[in-house]
Amino acid sequence: MSFDLKAYLKVRSTIINRTLKSILNAPFTSSTLADSMNYSLMAGGKRLRPILALSSWEMLTGIQNPTENDYRKILPFACAMEMIHTYSLIHDDLPAMDNDDLRRGKPTNHKVYGDAVAVLAGDALLTEAFIVLTDLSKNYDPINVLALITYVGKASGMNGMVGGQVMDIENDSHHTVKIDEKYLCKTSMNKTGAIISASVVGPAILMGMHSDIKDLEGYSQGIGLAFQVIDDILSVTSTKEQLGKTPNIDVSNQKKTFIDVLGLDVARKNAQEEINKAKAYLNNYGDKAEALKAIADYFISRTY
Repeated sequence: MSFDLKAYLKVRSTIINRTLKSILNAPFTSSTLADSMNYSLMAGGKRLRPILALSSWEMLTGIQNPTENDYRKILPFACAMEMIHTYSLIHDDLPAMDNDDLRRGKPTNHKVYGDAVAVLAGDALLTEAFIVLTDLSKNYDPINVLALITYVGKASGMNGMVGGQVMDIENDSHHTVKIDEKYLCKTSMNKTGAIISASVVGPAILMGMHSDIKDLEGYSQGIGLAFQVIDDILSVTSTKEQLGKTPNIDVSNQKKTFIDVLGLDVARKNAQEEINKAKAYLNNYGDKAEALKAIADYFISRTY
């Protein structure tokens, strides 16, 4: 029987959504801030980063068909990664960055709440995510939790996602940097890949499984790069309705993509090669890696 990825993703996204709602159900100083945070966090989305966290945890623990109760130890980590991801999307859509009006089929946060509240909603999601991460010390060695927080902080910060965002900003006609495949790969590995990598590697850090980190990083770096390449392809081949966001936004912002540098066919071929290399890192895990390998295949075949 083939692996039913659609059902797998649906079950886990439902659990993640329920947990995210409970996290942001606490009293807030400002109802406007709470509304803005919830607007973006609960706007839908594929929940790929938290699902990768759950899938990695499943593989490393060997627990088959886990229940929501089984997941309770790792859910704070998975949800924190989605909170960080959502914060980055809110900021990415702002007029000072990509200046986009649509996200997940809805008006972007700043279009609903204004630029200032959108900035603060992103700030709050990032800050609250690290508070959520501290909850992991109830079930894991605090030393491992501290190591995880450090890893996630680096993945999110100046040498990770934020650094990649700056490289992406400098990829336009106003800057003199050379935009080639190497530059785009480095941008993608930071802007997109760092949080994906942290999501996959995090469970190993929490459980002190240090010998697994290299393979998990190899897998996650491959799918992270492929994800961005496919994003570039979909941006020029899909409609606004299919994407749930504005297509060709990079063209509007005068940015070069993998399509500009490599061409459509070569870009697609390279993405498939990255997925193949990524899955090879999981060969030693046998059937326990079935979900992570299926997600890798989904990254290359997705249409939105």
